[in-house]
Parts: sequence; C-alpha cells; structure tokens
Amino acid sequence: MISEAELRDGIWTSIDADGVARLEIDRPAALNALDGGASLRIIECCTQWAVRDDVRVVVLSGRGGAFCAGADVVGMATDSAGSGGFDESASRSIIENGSNLVRAVRGLPMPVIAALDGPAVGIGASIAVAADLVYATSRSYFLLAFVNIGLMPDGGATAIFAAAMGRARANQLALLGEKLSAAEAFEFGLINGVVEDVDGLQATVQRTAKRLVRSSPTALARTKAALDEHALLGLPDALGREIVGQTELLQAPAFQEAIKAFVNRS
Repeated sequence: MISEAELRDGIWTSIDADGVARLEIDRPAALNALDGGASLRIIECCTQWAVRDDVRVVVLSGRGGAFCAGADVVGMATDSAGSGGFDESASRSIIENGSNLVRAVRGLPMPVIAALDGPAVGIGASIAVAADLVYATSRSYFLLAFVNIGLMPDGGATAIFAAAMGRARANQLALLGEKLSAAEAFEFGLINGVVEDVDGLQATVQRTAKRLVRSSPTALARTKAALDEHALLGLPDALGREIVGQTELLQAPAFQEAIKAFVNRS
C-alpha cells in the first residue's frame, strides 16, 4: 500500500507500508535536469525523512528514461542572459545548492538505493553515487562533462568518484569529460549491478529494499556511518574546495562563452 504520494516541484514522493520511501524526479522534457524548486524539494524530503522512524529505506530514481541530466542549463542560460552573467553571489548560491543536495542524501541514516535508467550527468551523477547501493539499466551512463564547458565537478564528485573507483579512473572521467557506460561503471566498482531493462531494474530494487527492511535499522545506520567515516572522510573538504573553485569558474570567460553559445543554439 502506497501512502503520502505527492507530486511537487517536479518531484514525486511516496512511502509504502514497509517503510520504503521513493523519490522520483519527474521533469522528462528536461531529461530530469534540476531547477531550483526541484532541488529544494529533494533537500526538504531528505531532511524530513532522515528523522522519521517509519522510513526504513529510500529509493531515488527518475521518470521518463533519464535519471538526472544535471543542473537545468536552460534555466541557467536564460538567467545569465537576462542578468548579464553570473556574479559571485549567484555563482556561489548555485554551487552551494548542489552541495546541499548531496549533503541531504548522505545525511539520510537509512540505506539509500539509486535506480538509474538513462543518463546520470553532472549533479545527477553525484546524487546517484551518493547513494549506498546503485543499480542501473544497460542503457544508463555517467557523465561529468564540466570540463567541456569550462567548469569543474561539484556536488562532492571529486571525492565520491575517486573513493568508489580509484584515482586513475576518476581522473579519466573528470578530466576528459567522456561518458562512462553502466557496464564500465559496474566493472570499475562504481555501481552494484546492471540489468537489461526497467522491469529488471524495478525487480532488483524491490528485492533489495525488502531485504533491507528486514534488517535492524540501528545496525544498518551504524554500519553505514562507519563505512562513511572511512570511505568518505574527505567529502566535507571536497565540497568546500568545489564551492570555491566552481564559484570562480562560473564567472570566468570560458563558461560565459559556453552559456552564450547554448543560448544561441536554443
């Protein structure tokens, strides 16, 4: 039985009778790219669920054939064109918003499962790998394309990707801005499994969630915290470095030119 189902700011949320909370990004026309309202809704839900005893597992996903295409570049381009570019305050606000998204996901004490179908790009990739368990369809892929538009990875990507798949492979992904297929992500240890299609993905996630809700929530929370203390010890410092670096890069000529080109193409 599903309860508390709601669509707000492009985000579907629901909680079932077993305590499995689901958060689905529903902005298919933008490949589930996140604007300010959607981002704030995700942060709000995670913050609320973090203190609810009846929420045992959280599942993150996207509707319409994409997990999340990152920040809403169309909106950013429009805002930039109308205001004459990003000043320091606006730039910092954008990057802090992405950092807060990842903090909210990592702040959930219960296990978080990411279910990927299609692209996980930019901050979408960071949100996906911020989950504790990640499963993807074979057509899914990761992309940190920041360098292609004069930016650097944010949302904790500089820490989380390196922790998950090692420095050399993280460097390749971030410095070259190339796609990483689901099969490669599984081979490199970034995700936990690849299935052929959406039906297989839903079955895998449902099976995993049911297994988790049978375990002690206290034991799961303490295990998760202990693993984070070791594997993601550097995440807070990474977020800080990303905020400083990305705030500067958003105001730099390379990104401003990239935004202008995007506006002209649109």
